[in-house]
Amino acid sequence: MVADPSTAAAPDDGLGSDAAPDPPPSASTSDSGRASGPFSPRTLLTDSLVAAGVIAGFYALLYAVPLPPFGVPGYLLLVAFDALEVVLPTFTSATMYDAAFAAFCGSLAVAAAVVASWTRTRGASGRWRPGAGAALAVVGVVGLSVALGVFLVNAGVDYGPFLLVTGTAVVLLTAGWHVVRTSVGPDAA
Repeated sequence: MVADPSTAAAPDDGLGSDAAPDPPPSASTSDSGRASGPFSPRTLLTDSLVAAGVIAGFYALLYAVPLPPFGVPGYLLLVAFDALEVVLPTFTSATMYDAAFAAFCGSLAVAAAVVASWTRTRGASGRWRPGAGAALAVVGVVGLSVALGVFLVNAGVDYGPFLLVTGTAVVLLTAGWHVVRTSVGPDAA
């Protein structure tokens, strides 16, 4: 008599679990036949574009509403770039400065896309939420770096700007975590 392999019990793995371990996340194919996994070029491009939109929105908000706390994230991007400018070559024109600043913002968007793809391997889903949440978190990390590296060092006796920048950075990090966290689960949009 031959046993049916579909009803055979799985071998005991010694861990007390009868369930097979989940396979690692891998790239799947969409209806068009293109790869659409967490680190596929298509997903990274989508997350980069969403993150670039969020970062450009923060920069535009600096000029649209230049009052704290609304203009602070855009201001943090400028201060971070100015701090980085020490190691960059001298810009001979405003066009070169603007191009370098755009490249800086683009590199932040790519970093956010990598973070978003990492969150997708941890269960995040949705078209735009992981990219937007990662962009918020990356700008929050930039803000904390600026707060500690620029504002705390130069605070003297006035800690108001340091507290404002630190508070804004913490809010951005928390908002980024919340946006990504709400995109985890079967009913995430």
